Amino acid sequence: MLNQTIIVGRMVREPELRETENGKKVTNITLAVPRSFKNQEGEYETDFIHCTLWQGIAENTVQYVQKGDLLGH
Repeated sequence: MLNQTIIVGRMVREPELRETENGKKVTNITLAVPRSFKNQEGEYETDFIHCTLWQGIAENTVQYVQKGDLLGH
C-alpha cells in the first residue's frame, strides 16, 4: 500500500538542477507551509518541508518555479 500526501506552500529559494553520478536529474526544494491554527501566543507558525524531486518533475520545477511561488507537491 502506498501513502500519498499533498503539501502546498511557498518556495523558500530558487531550485537548482543537479545530476547524480548515474546521470539522473535531481533538485532539493524547501516549502514554507503555514499552519492553519494559532499557537499559544496567538501567532501562526510556519513549517519548512524539505523535498527531493527527481527526473522530469525536477526539470519542470527548475524551469517553471521561482522563489516565492505557491507550489503543491
